[in-house]
Amino acid sequence: MARQKRNEDSYPAMKVYKASWFGFVSVGFFSFFVNLGALASPIYMQQIFDRVMQSQHVETLIYLTAIVIFFLAIISILDAIRGAMLAKISHWWDKTVHSDLLVAIIQIARAKGISKNQAISDLVTVRQFVGGPSILPFFDGPWMPLFVAAIMFVHPVLGILAIAAAVILFILALINDVVTRRSMAGLGEHQMKAQNTVDVATRHAESVYSMGMIGGIMSRFNEDNAFVADAMYNVSSFTAKIAAISKFVRFTAQILVLGLGAYFATLGEMTSGGMIAASIILGRALAPAEQALGAWRAFVGARAAHRRIMEVFAVAPSDANRTKQPEPSGKVEFLGVSLLMHGAEKPILRSINVTFEPGNLIAVIGPSGSGKSTFCKMLIGALEPTHGSVRLDGASIGNWDREQFGSSIGYLAQSVQLMDGTIKDNIARMGEPDDIKVLQAAQLAGCHDMINKLPNGYDTEIGTFGMNLSGGQAQRIGLARALYGNPKLVVLDEPNSNLDAEGDAAVQNAIGKMRDAGTTVVIVSHKPAALANVDMIVTIADGSITKQQTRDEYLKSAIKPVNAMLEKLAAAKQGKSEEGAAPKLATTTNQPVATAPAQDKRAALVEEVKKFIASAKEDGKS
Repeated sequence: MARQKRNEDSYPAMKVYKASWFGFVSVGFFSFFVNLGALASPIYMQQIFDRVMQSQHVETLIYLTAIVIFFLAIISILDAIRGAMLAKISHWWDKTVHSDLLVAIIQIARAKGISKNQAISDLVTVRQFVGGPSILPFFDGPWMPLFVAAIMFVHPVLGILAIAAAVILFILALINDVVTRRSMAGLGEHQMKAQNTVDVATRHAESVYSMGMIGGIMSRFNEDNAFVADAMYNVSSFTAKIAAISKFVRFTAQILVLGLGAYFATLGEMTSGGMIAASIILGRALAPAEQALGAWRAFVGARAAHRRIMEVFAVAPSDANRTKQPEPSGKVEFLGVSLLMHGAEKPILRSINVTFEPGNLIAVIGPSGSGKSTFCKMLIGALEPTHGSVRLDGASIGNWDREQFGSSIGYLAQSVQLMDGTIKDNIARMGEPDDIKVLQAAQLAGCHDMINKLPNGYDTEIGTFGMNLSGGQAQRIGLARALYGNPKLVVLDEPNSNLDAEGDAAVQNAIGKMRDAGTTVVIVSHKPAALANVDMIVTIADGSITKQQTRDEYLKSAIKPVNAMLEKLAAAKQGKSEEGAAPKLATTTNQPVATAPAQDKRAALVEEVKKFIASAKEDGKS
């Protein structure tokens, strides 16, 4: 309950649905008068048959007709008002909920690595149901007793018949609800999986096509899409059958009302006008039930979509409003940090304790899968530790104001993802661009000239509706984005993985300038050039820090064993044994050749050097 209350405070959209009840009550209020006005037509018919036809008074006919038309006009206005109110509620929901829902989706993806993009489509489903005609039968249905009472007033037996028809339709609606909900169980999940398959396949279309993956992709898509199609078919088929039965019940009830009405009219217990009026009222009373059956699938879908939206808000991490801290200097501390992801048996990071001083250049190395990228994500606050805390200038990252913290750090991920928009927008982090800061960041990243060579320079559109950039271009623009606004902490995860020599040199130049400006820079890289000027090298293996070394300590530990191996190899090449004795040589007429033992010895040393190099790479040593 505490988490629910906290999320309601962080995501005001959770309160939107509760706040809408006044609007729905108002719609119900207007629905009463709309349904009450529906009695005007049968009453008019009754007066025509019972009075005008017998009295032959044209003046009475004119007055009755004018009065009925006036009431029908009022009913039409009220009906339009309630429709507009429902449209206004759905528009308000869409406008209010959308931004909060997007934030919640991003928060879940950040913290749990789970995509909840389907929630945006769910919001569209709810909006279309609430703002469309499908919801109106559910407001008209509750007034069915009003029409049954009117029929009862005409004749009690006809009222009993109307009640029986209403009960039958209600039972049919319950059966339809149970079957529909069962058939549509899991439908949203399979729809989302099918859509994700399409999104991934189109995003990686080159790989899918070139490596013959289309068949496998289609198999996965068809599996999920078949579930959706079968479920929709079952629901539509069953609902059509129930609707047909309901229509039969309604028409039969109307025929019986006319027949019984005629019988009672012959007995003098009611008038012929009352018979016609009762039949019309019964048709109007049962119509919402029949219409609701047609709209039931939309109702069940909207109800399930609303439930999924609320679940997204309920589980999404929330950022409370925080007091702004003093501008950071760039000191970073990991204090007993461990991270265990949901559903995992083994922690990704364990008992991390390390401190980075302001203005230092730190290299993080280690074998693949050791936790380096996760370490970086915790450093920028994208992941929250299960135990311990990550601190910037003594304050836990979770206690920083998100906007202030975001402007104080820069991050370049292994896989650079740029947003749809201009290059200037991307460098400015999709905020209001400051041209001077954009140029400074691009120049510092060494991509200013590269950008100016593009068709529209900094105003070049990129992404889905624009130009496609190469991996190297995207990485350099991503670096400029990380440097935008001169952040005090910059984290670069394999910043030169897609770069050529020129781009690599630009990255190293930018790192040097940031360091000189007092920025704390953390870089993940295995290239020797990236480790040349670092202040500290942190080695991570199996989720733990195994070594913290200065650059000189690292180089000594890395180079000394290599030198020993090379000396042994050189000695073998010179024909010396490991103990210094000269090996026996077998000669041909012109060319001396080392004996077999010497060749074996040299081959063994070569293999030893290869094993060492492989081991060094596993330890993150270049």
